[in-house]
Amino acid sequence: MDGTRVVGIVLVALLVTQAGAAQTLPDTDNTVTRISVAADGDAEWTVTVRTRLHDESDVQAYRTFQERVRENRSRYLGPFRDRLTGVVATAADGTGRSMTAENFAISTRVQQVPRQWGVVEYTFTWTAFARTDGDALVVGDVFDGGLFIARNDTLVVTGPPSYGVAAVTPTPQTREGETVSWVGPREFADSRPQVRYAPQAERDVTSTGQPLAGRQVGVAPFVVGALGLAVALVGAVLYRRRRKGGVSTDDAGAGTAAEAGAAPIQTDGDRVVRLLEERGGQVKQSAIAEAFDWSASKTSRVVSDLTDDGRVEKLRIGRENVVSLPDEREE
Repeated sequence: MDGTRVVGIVLVALLVTQAGAAQTLPDTDNTVTRISVAADGDAEWTVTVRTRLHDESDVQAYRTFQERVRENRSRYLGPFRDRLTGVVATAADGTGRSMTAENFAISTRVQQVPRQWGVVEYTFTWTAFARTDGDALVVGDVFDGGLFIARNDTLVVTGPPSYGVAAVTPTPQTREGETVSWVGPREFADSRPQVRYAPQAERDVTSTGQPLAGRQVGVAPFVVGALGLAVALVGAVLYRRRRKGGVSTDDAGAGTAAEAGAAPIQTDGDRVVRLLEERGGQVKQSAIAEAFDWSASKTSRVVSDLTDDGRVEKLRIGRENVVSLPDEREE
């Protein structure tokens, strides 16, 4: 592991330590990172962190969290802003372009439709994010060193309205107009994803899913890829406990792990069912939390979802919930 990768890991660890002082921050269910590239190469970043709210108790707890954010925004935005400013400065050194990170903001809301979600949204501007190549814009050189998006997380890249996607690699999971997106878990190779945006007259000149032929987009490795660190910082600030899933690897447009014959990715519910099978079909709910290092609220949500689906049964015994596979519960 090179020195710059170590620096990136240390920065994340520092934020986890800082966030550890706030023990009541909400868990995170998924993150959506949107990068909107302008014609001058600047990019507006929006990192949306969502927490599922299952009942009125969850909603009230989240509104309490919102009040804390409003009362002291710098506590939640400051570490994110400081670290991202450092990431962009390092990217400027690696690419040779003059870059800045500016216009940082944080907001929170409760989304009511179609389901209730608690939402934290970070926004900032990354100037000179995309490389200009004549009339075209090329996204990707700041991702050298590797990039990873976690399970259920989404990366969305959008070009200017007057531009079209001339080339993109690896093949995105969705593509509509000037917008391409990938859903995790996904591990990208160096300098990927790459997207080349060209004015309408030049669009579709290059086939999609192929590297940008003849164009050098890589630079010296730095900070484990700027986007990977950016999303990691958001997660650390919110002190989130993420599920651990499998990872698919993309290298020059390779397919997903499932397409390559790898073992299917297990959901949190699958992991609980497997634990029950390994332990004779019945365990205490607290033992599930301990086995996976989950918070009590996350464990309750996963078990409730499994109960609703009929995959497990839950019985209250005294002050403890006992979770069992159907027809396995002892009377």
